[in-house]
Amino acid sequence: MRAIKPKYLMSSLQRHLMPTSYQDWDREVVPLWFRHRLDELHRQKREKQARLLTDLPASCAQALHTHGIWLKHNALPCEFFRRLKFETFDYFVAQRDRSKRLLANWHKSESFTLPLNYTQLLRQPFLQSAITHELIPKPLQFAAGRKVKPTFTLEAMAQRTPSIQFNTQASNIPSFELEHNAHTPGATALLFLEEITPQDGALFYIPGSHRMTETRISWEYGRELDYTTLEDEEDLPGTSLHDIQDLNLPALLPLKVEANTLLIWDTTGFHGRLPSTSTTKNAHIAHRLALRADISTKPSARSN
Repeated sequence: MRAIKPKYLMSSLQRHLMPTSYQDWDREVVPLWFRHRLDELHRQKREKQARLLTDLPASCAQALHTHGIWLKHNALPCEFFRRLKFETFDYFVAQRDRSKRLLANWHKSESFTLPLNYTQLLRQPFLQSAITHELIPKPLQFAAGRKVKPTFTLEAMAQRTPSIQFNTQASNIPSFELEHNAHTPGATALLFLEEITPQDGALFYIPGSHRMTETRISWEYGRELDYTTLEDEEDLPGTSLHDIQDLNLPALLPLKVEANTLLIWDTTGFHGRLPSTSTTKNAHIAHRLALRADISTKPSARSN
């Protein structure tokens, strides 16, 4: 019989000791096991960030630490970026045309991703150089709190559908979802090869929302209670602006994204994409290419 490591044994015991019925949970008091789980994850993240601090410019480290996001325009030299964009577009089209799945769904989906690895990029010198450029991995590793090699993909993003649906509440808050993940502290980098306009559906981030405060831990616990009432994980509700009102966070920040912009954000913070305001019927045709890199500190059973 294989021995169980102490931390896995404790996790197993916690699951067995947790109340089996939703009615047994106390919504007003965050249990120690839940608090410890989040505190430990983010404590490890902060310790690893401290060891990586010397590898970053002070302004970059400060922005990621304080706001959870770093944006840099004109990230790569102009001539390098021009060749990179041409090579990336050529590579993506070639890979797309070989994939029956991509071709079948080309006009139906909002985004497509292709994994990038060195064996595929032997004839793509600029694309290969871009994903190894120190400008991308170092801030990404710092925001995630882990010094490992990121996973890179090539992403084609279509603008959102032109119609904007509003809630029936008096506040008229748009019904788009916020992305966040406190249970797997990580980071995402996006190197944009084309401009993303507000009409396409601007990306946004809520500055400072990556911090694991007492209020955020209580909020995460409330979400955990809500999940216990659902029988299927596919029924997990999305997070809206209305859901985070009690956190007293700053207003969401729409991001100005030009070509050759590098964006890195902490995925614990609330982020996402605003609905498109375009009135063009063929809104899904205008795809925006971007290099995407992801890194996380620890795998999680559930990703928000």
